[in-house]
Amino acid sequence: MVAKKTAMKKPVMKAKKVTAMTKKFAKAKVSKVSAGGKGFKIKIGILTGKNFDPIPVGTQDPKYPDKFKFKNNREGWGGQFHIDVSVGLKMAALHPDLFEIDLMTGKDITQARLKKNHVNMNFWYDVGVAMLQKDKKHTKEVMAAHKNPDCRMWPSWEYYDWVLYKPNYMKQCIKAGIPMIDTIFIEDGFDPKNVLKQVQAKKWDKFFVKPAHYTFFGAGAIHGKTQDFIDNPSLLANYAKENKSMKAFLVQPYTLKPNGKVFDEVRNFFIDGEWAYSVYTDGTDYEGVYEQPPGAVKDACKEIACRCYKEVLKAAKWQGKPIKTLMNRIDVGV
Repeated sequence: MVAKKTAMKKPVMKAKKVTAMTKKFAKAKVSKVSAGGKGFKIKIGILTGKNFDPIPVGTQDPKYPDKFKFKNNREGWGGQFHIDVSVGLKMAALHPDLFEIDLMTGKDITQARLKKNHVNMNFWYDVGVAMLQKDKKHTKEVMAAHKNPDCRMWPSWEYYDWVLYKPNYMKQCIKAGIPMIDTIFIEDGFDPKNVLKQVQAKKWDKFFVKPAHYTFFGAGAIHGKTQDFIDNPSLLANYAKENKSMKAFLVQPYTLKPNGKVFDEVRNFFIDGEWAYSVYTDGTDYEGVYEQPPGAVKDACKEIACRCYKEVLKAAKWQGKPIKTLMNRIDVGV
């Protein structure tokens, strides 16, 4: 998830598709939530908190709640109005007869509150975000809410964990024959000597390490020359101490493009189970974001992304049954 501007026309989901999807949620197992009758509305909780994914100034809902505005947004990017809250407000505005929207900040999230809704959509505030608050009680409650089927969270726990625990989807894609960068999977804590031994066996001149669970924005990453780590064992020893709470890591060759720059990405977006569009994001130019133009690169990335999405469909379930995801982003390095 990267804070970059994307200048392009946004796809619009037709009302009939929204209605079809909500029928599935309306039929979901509920506890103490009405499921029909005169004036019935589907209650949808929206977990918010993004402060780096803004909407164009002037397009915000005139009733955008003050509670959800990011004022003096030093840690984020883009101003007061962001996409997670805006999507919830747009849903309510487009279908006032169908939806009742419950916007929540991280502090609002409790199992009791989530159970009052027919479905809760996690647009940002997940377990990983809760961990950043350094509040064990709060993190425990958010984790319990994600795992509790009566909270009717989307993504549901099994699918959510499949996505968040990188070895899950990476190994599945590798098994399916999808090209993937060579990776050493560490899943029982970081042992510097053992990791370095495996790297040397691979004969990698440089390598890269990052945590593989509940982490984002490059947190906990380290890279360098293999020989430097051999000559100075304290580098990896200190890294292990700093990340002792982590169990899973990915170790990969540190690879650059022939021009010496990091790889760029083509991000493929799937909406309601169908490939919708792709966006080029430059690896070094923060403003280098635009819709991927037609051509061989776009076609090749789409083909790989569609193969990956088939694996997504094997993991995505709602109330134990397979479901097409509302939206997915699959990135392909170029």
